[in-house]
Amino acid sequence: SIPETPVDYDGIFDALTSLELPIDEDGFIPAFGVYLTRHYANYYNRISFEFLRSLLDSFGSDGLQVARELLVEAGHVCAFNTFGGIMTSSEWDALIRPSLQSREDWVHGIVAAVNALGWGRWQVSEVSEAEATFVIHDDYESVGYLASYGVSEHPVSFLAEGAVMGIMDLVYLGDVHDKPTFDEALYDHLFKSEASYAADLVTSRATGDETTTIRVYRP
Repeated sequence: SIPETPVDYDGIFDALTSLELPIDEDGFIPAFGVYLTRHYANYYNRISFEFLRSLLDSFGSDGLQVARELLVEAGHVCAFNTFGGIMTSSEWDALIRPSLQSREDWVHGIVAAVNALGWGRWQVSEVSEAEATFVIHDDYESVGYLASYGVSEHPVSFLAEGAVMGIMDLVYLGDVHDKPTFDEALYDHLFKSEASYAADLVTSRATGDETTTIRVYRP
């Protein structure tokens, strides 16, 4: 279930998926303050999971931990550039920001936008500055892993893990509503400080659970 919020999930999804997004001559889609591309999820999955399996085969649990940290960092980079760009864009100001009454609504707003990206269906089952729980139905990382390798012994939704931590960092630590300057100093403040959010993967579609659930909290 989704906590009470003025954010219109269905309306945002319909609005974003109906937008005309022209592709320029270099293959980029300039929209929402960022440059997007149309990218095959399975291509990213194959690169990520072969990297993961290589380190796991060579170094065991240590390799798994190193791979996880690097792939979660990719999620941080995605959140910083893509979600940060979206939440400070003129399109956001026109379409989504007018309904936002609290920081919790900002979390709901960006999750509603994410649902238009084709990454599965994201939900926020609880959210406060202290912690939040994100439930993802058919997350593309788990679905892709299951299709290519079968049931996993460990969660594989690394980009999603980094991304949901990034949402919380942007909203509560980075004051994204004030449109900060997105530079290296802000990145370090969001993701490399003692105040940065941490996450636990509570359930995983890749390991056989019905959904992927990620709890994000202050460490």
